[in-house]
Amino acid sequence: MTLPLVTAVVPTRNRCQTTLRFLAAMAGQTYRALRVVVVDANSSDGTVAAIRRQHPQVTVLAAGDGDFWAGATNRGVRRALAAGTDYVLTINDDAVVPADYVERMVALAQRHGCGILGSRIDLLAEPGRIWALGTRTDWGTDRFLRLSHHDELASRLDPALATAEVLPAEAMPGNGVLIRREVFGRVGLYDARWLPHYHADSEWVMRAVRRNVEAWVTPGVVVLNDFGDEQKRLPLGSLRGLLFTFFHPKSHLYLPAVALILWRYCPPSQRWPTLRALAGRFLRMKR
Repeated sequence: MTLPLVTAVVPTRNRCQTTLRFLAAMAGQTYRALRVVVVDANSSDGTVAAIRRQHPQVTVLAAGDGDFWAGATNRGVRRALAAGTDYVLTINDDAVVPADYVERMVALAQRHGCGILGSRIDLLAEPGRIWALGTRTDWGTDRFLRLSHHDELASRLDPALATAEVLPAEAMPGNGVLIRREVFGRVGLYDARWLPHYHADSEWVMRAVRRNVEAWVTPGVVVLNDFGDEQKRLPLGSLRGLLFTFFHPKSHLYLPAVALILWRYCPPSQRWPTLRALAGRFLRMKR
């Protein structure tokens, strides 16, 4: 039986050792029908040369400074689809995964017919503490693209959740998401114009769900995320910091991205209550 071809798409910039750690994990995967495409955004730390020297089988594409996550990922997805992949795996260069990670994800996706299957994401510093099991939004409140089960211990999840092979999701982070190629034909690529970095992953899944593509996450297959909450902490104490917070594409409060998601997906009757709730949340952050 021929295995479905999986292509991992990995954006990176100036994280040579982190990227090499990830590629070593990919090289050790038990799933053999696996290709890796690294999309490098003008790294100046020798990333590209190191990849070509240590992992010559990996495809390296060049991205521009303005591509950010969505633009870089789109470049990799286009290359993967053109090369005939059956699945695209979007995953970050700082992800840490076990050797059977891809094999288990493909098995679950095939068993349950998942066009979109996200991983559970735990903190690398504390495996078993969940960073995200999908994301959700409660319109009319300040719970906008909140990480589901964030900071919960996996051992304390409701048994019905913990033992489920897959769970329905309305959105999810893009770190460790297996996507069948046909889904891109129905949904398109990530919206790099309006959501260049944060929330492009969740918006794409929301768009897919709106187009009747079911999205799922699995609590049993884990990506360890080399990430701390301090990395999303914003400089709110100065005018320059506020400008970054609301107008820099690498801020998770980047106004064009937040506004677009509100406009596209929030029920009209809930837009004003949601805006009011988000404004209150921001004011609490400033204290």
